Amino acid sequence: MNTVPGKKLLASLAMAFLLPVSLFTTAAVTNAQNNRSAEEKRIVSAGSGITEIIYALGAGDQLVAVDLTSNYPPQVNKLPKLGYHKQLSAEGILALKPDMLIGTDDMGPKTTITQLEMAGLEVESYATDNSAESIHKRIHSLAKLLDKEKEGDALWQSIENDLKASQQLGEGKDKPRVLFLLAMEGRNPSVSGAGTEANALIKLAGGFNPAEAQFNSYKPLSNESLLTLAPDVIIYSDRGRGLTMEQLFDSQPVLKQTPAGKNARVIPVDGRLLLGGLGPRTGETALSLAKAFYPES
Repeated sequence: MNTVPGKKLLASLAMAFLLPVSLFTTAAVTNAQNNRSAEEKRIVSAGSGITEIIYALGAGDQLVAVDLTSNYPPQVNKLPKLGYHKQLSAEGILALKPDMLIGTDDMGPKTTITQLEMAGLEVESYATDNSAESIHKRIHSLAKLLDKEKEGDALWQSIENDLKASQQLGEGKDKPRVLFLLAMEGRNPSVSGAGTEANALIKLAGGFNPAEAQFNSYKPLSNESLLTLAPDVIIYSDRGRGLTMEQLFDSQPVLKQTPAGKNARVIPVDGRLLLGGLGPRTGETALSLAKAFYPES
């Protein structure tokens, strides 16, 4: 009369055959590695902002691999790249025998995350909300996780000081209309709307994004729409191609007709700032932009 236990045993065996053997092998190794201290653990990072925080906390030497969006600081490019953070491979990650995967809440796919957790890997994910409060929470949580709380406090204090200085520059003044463009060769540029890192950065620097109320994420706009938005300042990223303002104008002549174009108020930014959540460079970048928004200050 052992029918029920027998069924449970068969179900367990079936589940075992559904998962790669390497997952079980790695699970045993990973469980042994969990005895390491926080400062000894091997880390895989998925998300540029998360990777930058890990380095800024002084834990970069614990990284064994990162995702494709992680390109800063320069030394990170010496590490293995495990693909786009939304298309991670469980096999590729487990082959490196890490102790934990740290990333944003949009890393995946979910099946990969489930496999990693079943294999015994510690998985930590953080929200990609781009408010100053969210940046603070990510730094505080990561610092605690990595036993770098003193470094975390100092890092946040530096960022907070820059953000406060950014806001002070614009106090009592009319906010400039600011657009962020992704320069797309041969096509209309995509403009950042609500819910983007670029939109959050504009607000942290004391600017006003007229596209925020019109759409979410990024959207390619016609020449007429760009002129209607009438930006006083244009920020752009060329995705690492080193595009100058003159080259941007040559590829998008309509920009010359905007207030920003007529007054040459066009500012390049490092597009890596805007991937995987805002990170440690947010404060200094916001302050640099605020000085450009309010040159009279």
